[in-house]
Amino acid sequence: MNRLFPYPTLVGRSELEVVGVRLDGRPLPAPLISASNRVIALNQAERPDWEEVKIEVRFRTPRELRTGGWQVVGCYSSLSERRTNTRSLTRLVQESDDVWAGVVLAHHDDHRRRIDLDALITATVREVPGRIIGRAADMWTIDLEARTPARKNTVKAVWSDFTAADKPFLNPYRDDPWTIEASGEEPTLYLNSAFEGLRQLMRTSDRTTRDVVGAQVASDMWVALFNAAAASVETDADGQPEWPSGWRAAVLRRMLPDVFPEHSPDDALIEIHSRREQGEESDLQARLLHAASRQAQLPKRLSGFIRILAKKENL
Repeated sequence: MNRLFPYPTLVGRSELEVVGVRLDGRPLPAPLISASNRVIALNQAERPDWEEVKIEVRFRTPRELRTGGWQVVGCYSSLSERRTNTRSLTRLVQESDDVWAGVVLAHHDDHRRRIDLDALITATVREVPGRIIGRAADMWTIDLEARTPARKNTVKAVWSDFTAADKPFLNPYRDDPWTIEASGEEPTLYLNSAFEGLRQLMRTSDRTTRDVVGAQVASDMWVALFNAAAASVETDADGQPEWPSGWRAAVLRRMLPDVFPEHSPDDALIEIHSRREQGEESDLQARLLHAASRQAQLPKRLSGFIRILAKKENL
């Protein structure tokens, strides 16, 4: 198994915290900042014509960063938005042994909907400067359209007739119970209302049956989302794979530990990009199906369903 960049990285967890937010110099009300959801909502800030937002951040790094012999260490906060292809870095200043801090600036004219706020750690590794050796465990989202700082569902579910003339994009799947559209900023799960018995099955009072069907839908959804996210991975000027933004990054970060449990998240991203580029995907789909079923809890749901069927047969 070849790795593009086989150099050591941090194992410990790094945490990114938003300490405060100022919109055109005025403090953003606390209810518009959610630490649990890691979302900053700007739609209800009562300043629709705002020009800039300043986010004060604190980045807590693992102890191994100062005890592992790393050289020329640097910590940065990054802002990115896929829709506008905007990216910026802000160097953070070390406050104490494991704490780095700084103020990140975003201009309204540079962004449209959702900005990803991340943090990363670099160091000189084997005489190569600027190697990324770690990043924040969880990103923040700066949502320009949100009224409340709630993390939105990544998938919208819609009932639709796959045979309808006004839905030509669904017509090729007229015989399928569901399909997933994962090309936009908000993935959509389409449930086929013309598929006989599907609506009744999804609404059945039998919880076990409903759970099994739901788990199968979720498993298919995770496979589709992962493939779309993996296909969106791009490289920087040096050819290194970069994490995508939005839901694609969230899907990859959630699933890669199950797809490649032997790799760190960054190494797993490199691995999957390398395999796709070289056409070496021999066991990738098997790994993906395993990861998707774990996310959907399919083995658990199916085992319970089988046990119930076995009991009924013995009655």
